[in-house]
Amino acid sequence: MAPSVHSSRPRRGSSCRKTRVLVKTGAPAAAGTRGESWAPGRANADSGSIPSRSRRGGRSSSPPWSFRDNNPDGNKFDLIAHQHPGEVALGLFEGIGAVYGFAMRDIARRAHLGIAPDTYRRQLGELLSSMTQVAANNPDAWFKESHDTDFLINPRPDNRMITYPYTKHMVAIIDVDISAGILLVSEEKADELGVPREKRIYPWTSCYAEDPVYIGVRSNLWKSDAMEAASKATFEAAGVGVKDMSYIDLYSCFAAAVNFGRDALGISDKPGNKVTVTGGLPYAGGPASSYVLTSIVGMVRKLRTDPQAKGLISGLGMMMSNHVYAIYSAQPPGENVKQVDEAAVQAKVDAIPQKRIDDAYVGPTKVAAYTVMHDRSGAPSHGAAICDLPNGARAYARILDKDLMTEAERVELVGQQMTIRKGKDVGELVHVGRA
Repeated sequence: MAPSVHSSRPRRGSSCRKTRVLVKTGAPAAAGTRGESWAPGRANADSGSIPSRSRRGGRSSSPPWSFRDNNPDGNKFDLIAHQHPGEVALGLFEGIGAVYGFAMRDIARRAHLGIAPDTYRRQLGELLSSMTQVAANNPDAWFKESHDTDFLINPRPDNRMITYPYTKHMVAIIDVDISAGILLVSEEKADELGVPREKRIYPWTSCYAEDPVYIGVRSNLWKSDAMEAASKATFEAAGVGVKDMSYIDLYSCFAAAVNFGRDALGISDKPGNKVTVTGGLPYAGGPASSYVLTSIVGMVRKLRTDPQAKGLISGLGMMMSNHVYAIYSAQPPGENVKQVDEAAVQAKVDAIPQKRIDDAYVGPTKVAAYTVMHDRSGAPSHGAAICDLPNGARAYARILDKDLMTEAERVELVGQQMTIRKGKDVGELVHVGRA
């Protein structure tokens, strides 16, 4: 593979993009503009649990009520086209896919904050344990149970390590049967239909922004520049701040999404039960392409019972690269509420320098982020690392040495001087002197 650098930003098919369409469609009507009486509604249903149960029961055919897509080619998404060859070689999109990249980012954040590995894993467990408390009281949650920190973070037969530092009970589950729907109408149409004033919830404003597609090119692996830019622009357009939000639901497929979201909002110390209205994707359930519809429904319910309040929802897609924020309230937005110039916001994010990726590099390096992947038995299979090179570029590297994988889960590897030696498709990370 030749050295490469990523600079283009193709749009990606994801729940985040669909949510962006939803909130952007609703905002003008909510702001009092005229036009179409009906704005497009959005509905989605995920039934991943049913086919999974069917396969486990030995059935290979589809349920009798299933139907074929009339336009399968039009709905295809070329995931390979949005992967760096180094990411493909490391297996960052294999199996349950995105979790590996999120785990690497969480470890980069841990190192940036200077928190010991065991302490950080416990903090992750405390964050998620607090979210389970919300799920336990959510009648629509997939898992209506609360769990303590030890239950979530300690590996055991029914809670295998997926990829360090995440166990099975710390990650989103997509094998769920969950549906949600939203209907957006103009104020005039709501009057015509007799929708009670106390039932109306208004999307105020929103902003969507993207980080670079490839993980390794991002300057700071421990934070999201697009999250910071999009959330800031949303608040500025609405004339409010995070302190004015009575309810918050941060996208929560993995703990990194919640942590990066809290950091971007300046609420890093806010507990899990204060940043979700559903219980989060791992516990309320994570429909593969529509969780944010679920969180919007949850926010609508909250705001109907608290009409003076405001709520913030975030959406996230792909390898924590595309982000959207939206503010909602039972009160109509005033004339001071503006719509965001997203192109200007994106231009600022795009102006942030990107790292060059050197696929063919062999030599001394410093670890910038990593994870250790585990197989279905819970045993470590291999590790993945993003490394800083002496020339300012970055490289992806695989970890195959069993002792190094064990060490990677006990001590902090980020910042350590190591060596990348030639490997198959991508370099192998080893201790200095073992090249």
